[in-house]
Amino acid sequence: MSAPVTVLALLFLASAPKPLPPRTGSDQLSGAPRLTVTADTQHQPQEVRISPGRGLMMTFDTPVQREGLVLEAKESFRQVILSDDGLLLTLMPSSNLPLGKRMKLAIRFADGAEPISMDFSLLVSPQAESQWEVYRQPRPAVAYQREAEEARARLQRCQVELNQERTARDKPPGLMGLLAAKQLTRKGVFGKLITFDVVTRQGDAFLVQQATSYRAPNGNSRNPRMRLAVDLKLKNEGTETWAPSNARLVTPNGEWTAEVWPPEPIPPGGLGRILVEVELPGSVPPGPCMLKLWDKAETQVTTLSGIIFP
Repeated sequence: MSAPVTVLALLFLASAPKPLPPRTGSDQLSGAPRLTVTADTQHQPQEVRISPGRGLMMTFDTPVQREGLVLEAKESFRQVILSDDGLLLTLMPSSNLPLGKRMKLAIRFADGAEPISMDFSLLVSPQAESQWEVYRQPRPAVAYQREAEEARARLQRCQVELNQERTARDKPPGLMGLLAAKQLTRKGVFGKLITFDVVTRQGDAFLVQQATSYRAPNGNSRNPRMRLAVDLKLKNEGTETWAPSNARLVTPNGEWTAEVWPPEPIPPGGLGRILVEVELPGSVPPGPCMLKLWDKAETQVTTLSGIIFP
């Protein structure tokens, strides 16, 4: 490396600004352009212009991992320096870079939190800023809480499916299976037509053609339990085919994951039958209940209120 280049780099670093402090809501712009990366934009390259022979400083509010720094055509830069604390990246492009050329720069943050990385598109231009500020916007706590709730719901559904498979494998068919599983007693099964009691949520694309609820006492006097079922005939008045695979029954005493049996998807304008069943401790829930149904992708949801059991 020639002496003039070394002196230029030292002068460039000597005049470098201090690393960015953590950003707060009251921070004011320092005058340098800034970029902000979020979990949703971390894979969308941010354009940064560079000029041949003119240095660029990028200051970060979160340390950058040295091993996670990847620069395309690194030989086209006379200097690529990341400070020891990972908060300042200095680039010295070669003076013979052709205008209009693009190069990729990828960085990875050292703490491993979301967003974990950021991509840049370096565009060689006759006009470019000499300094950029880069901020990372961490994911809000509510996002992690939502993921945890979704994971718990998936686990609960898997447990229900596993119990279904075990029960189906171990019990005999027909009435013998119901008796063996103690899901049917001499008290029998009680049914109630609730078509005119059920109300769909405004905006839902389904019309209730018929609804019947069922109740079957289960368990014993020491451990009373109740199996509840709803037989629905729905008309799909939407524009997309719908195949419900998940359900929750909301009662005055709590929420319960229910089993769903959709024999086939319901096409737009078509009629379909849906059976929902759940086992609850105790007796029949007091008052009307609400039933939520949604598909596997969780993009189509319908809510039925006014569910009453006999």
